[in-house]
Amino acid sequence: MTRQLRIEPDGVAVDIADHDTILQAARRWGVALAYECGWGSCGACKVTLVDGQVDLMFPGAPAVNPRDARRNRILACQSRAISDVTIARGPGEWSAPGPRCVEQQATLIDVEDLAPEIRQFSFETSEPIAFRPGQYAILHLGEGLRRCYSMCNLPGSRLLQFIAKRYDGGRGSNALAALAPGARVTIEAPFGACTLRRQPGRKVFVAGGTGIAPILAMLHEAAAARLDFEARVDVLYGARTPTDLAAGDMLAAAVARIPQARYLPVVDIAPAGWPHGSGFVTDAITAMVAEPAAAEFYVAGPPAMVNAVKSLLRSAGVPITQVHYDSFG
Repeated sequence: MTRQLRIEPDGVAVDIADHDTILQAARRWGVALAYECGWGSCGACKVTLVDGQVDLMFPGAPAVNPRDARRNRILACQSRAISDVTIARGPGEWSAPGPRCVEQQATLIDVEDLAPEIRQFSFETSEPIAFRPGQYAILHLGEGLRRCYSMCNLPGSRLLQFIAKRYDGGRGSNALAALAPGARVTIEAPFGACTLRRQPGRKVFVAGGTGIAPILAMLHEAAAARLDFEARVDVLYGARTPTDLAAGDMLAAAVARIPQARYLPVVDIAPAGWPHGSGFVTDAITAMVAEPAAAEFYVAGPPAMVNAVKSLLRSAGVPITQVHYDSFG
């Protein structure tokens, strides 16, 4: 069943299906509602429910609070219409137009082991899906089971590649890990606003765990476009042990093609003779970046790491406009 979603003050009316969130429907029709995380953590996609009824998919979302309920504020990324709906966005609740979100069937064509329980999954879509490096897709992995994964390859073909870890007890990660070549899944893409700004200046890329996927895609973009940022580019990749540095060789190869760039792997548990960084990535940032406020940061990884980096940068006086992040959780 389809219903109508009306967006004010734009006066735009679009169709919204039962399974669509308000954010998905808007993006599918090219309406640039603001959003950041896509799973209910940041609250960037909140809009005002003017008329109609919605179903909240994730009542425990971190961004949900009682004050919003009193003001009829809802999360566009977690709300599905159960009637015709009218929403209103504020003056700042929009994002720059990007590639339109589409939904396609895709076939798994290859699975490659990269590290313990970490694999690269390669899917082929029926038509190329436009996206910007650093963005992510939603994979439908079963009835009511949808998970977000960042593309690690460049756009321009029918190939979508993801780096994902299997977690004990993780429904989504186990469903993905159980897929064999030939399996078909529905993929929605693209989502996400953590994408490369090409302006000159100091750049620092920080990846943790499978957060290497969007960072790798952005560095592929910089290398392929032969971008020279006219300043130092630092790339830090943190993991528990050297064995857990999945796709570290691919990351190093991309970094080697970017002028004035250097790559530092950082591990929590360093073996004897380890020639690179040890400890936390926050320690490496402090040691490597003398003037953080003069740099632009791209951060992707688990929430604890991303929050620690954001806290460090905030205390160092880095403007929030210079910090672009993707928190996996």
